Amino acid sequence: MTHTDLLVVGAGTAGLPAAIEAARAGLKVTVVEQSDQAGGTLWRSWAQMSAGGTRLQRTKGIHDTPELHFDDVMRISKGTADPVLVRLAVEHAPATIDWLMSAGFDMHPDAPAILYFHEPYSLPRTYWGRNGGRSVLEVLLPRFERWCADGAITFLPGTTMTALHQDGPGRVRGAAVTGPDGVVTDIEATTVLLTSGGYSGNAELFPKLTNGAPLAGPGAPTSTGGGLLAALELGARVRGEDLFLPTYGGVLLRDSGSKTVPLDDYPALTPQSRAPWEIHVNVRGERFVAEDAESVDVRENALLDQPDLTFWVIYDQAVRDQAPALLPTWPARELDEAFAGHPSFAKADTLAGLAEATGIDAEGLAATVKEYNAAVAEGQDRLGRTHLPLPLERGPFYAVRNHGTTLKSPAGLAVDGDLRVLGPDGPFQNLFAAGEVLGGSALSGKSFVSGMSVTPALSFGRLLGERAAQTPRSSDVESA
Repeated sequence: MTHTDLLVVGAGTAGLPAAIEAARAGLKVTVVEQSDQAGGTLWRSWAQMSAGGTRLQRTKGIHDTPELHFDDVMRISKGTADPVLVRLAVEHAPATIDWLMSAGFDMHPDAPAILYFHEPYSLPRTYWGRNGGRSVLEVLLPRFERWCADGAITFLPGTTMTALHQDGPGRVRGAAVTGPDGVVTDIEATTVLLTSGGYSGNAELFPKLTNGAPLAGPGAPTSTGGGLLAALELGARVRGEDLFLPTYGGVLLRDSGSKTVPLDDYPALTPQSRAPWEIHVNVRGERFVAEDAESVDVRENALLDQPDLTFWVIYDQAVRDQAPALLPTWPARELDEAFAGHPSFAKADTLAGLAEATGIDAEGLAATVKEYNAAVAEGQDRLGRTHLPLPLERGPFYAVRNHGTTLKSPAGLAVDGDLRVLGPDGPFQNLFAAGEVLGGSALSGKSFVSGMSVTPALSFGRLLGERAAQTPRSSDVESA
């Protein structure tokens, strides 16, 4: 049995700043992390952030405020994001960005900007580092490692939290953890903070928390939902199961039914950066949305209604020869190999052959291509598409299967305005949560709002680390 002032479960975007701030305030901190290194998803994410009213915006002549940021989040989410948490996030966001900058963060020179991978903000308030999430780690890891070296933080990599221990109604007394050697240890803690991430790597759990929606995405194997499940064992509440929205597109790995290629290797389906030359059809061979619809929210909601959240991108040889690359990061040889044997790629001399190879309804596909070609000739599309460069008529024909994918878990632990986990009879007094364990929908609702994952995780982690220092420690109580 060991004791710590603050037990942080997960050494990622929220856990690292929480541990740093708590150690800086003089607390004894223990951090458990089931991976073999600290950093979580920051090693592999773009780490887009957002804030309104930063020093950087002011230097570029951009007038913005937390209130304008709040209004935009609620507009984009159509009121489905949690207004209490959104308010907390946007109020702390400018200080978080300013802190990163003062700490030497390598901000990309184009930031802040309006980006279109998600529904866009009305003002340039999205930020990112030159090296994506690793730019954030360049700030966090040296500070974390320094406190570990000083003995203020005990870091336990390769260690999984398997259960939370309750200490009467509304309180926890610590957790059981299993180390890399398989030994189970009980850690007593004055305060427990769950920053254990989501469940986007758990194909079995995912549909249980998203009303049956299937998992497809690049989630890390460590995104198992373990922290969330441990809290549920104590009666914690979950929110956001009904707020799932898929990201528009993504290709599965050759040998997986749920894991996709990395996000950087997704097809280029954002019309603001690459206008579509192809058509998108479901298994019935039907187009279901204007492929160049400016609103990604429109495309994502249209995909939500398609069988298995799946669609095929269809094009012909003329498009392949003349259009900007659909898969710009794929070398030509790798792409040829995919069309020769990858289950998500198909090539055939005729549309009928393509339908047979993909399982798309042949009559539906033929009728759709005929209608689309007529729209190209007439310059007017039934679905409202305006970019109509070429008909699809010269074989061979190509198809790339895409799925509605998940980049972050939609559901998560319900918390109050102080980020205390809500139990059956109200909030746990000393159990807190931050980061993706809250669920992506908490701060984006049934939508995707740029920067409303990484910045709130950093801000909430820092905030909870500071607040933990204000909690009376057991040693203080005993000495009194």
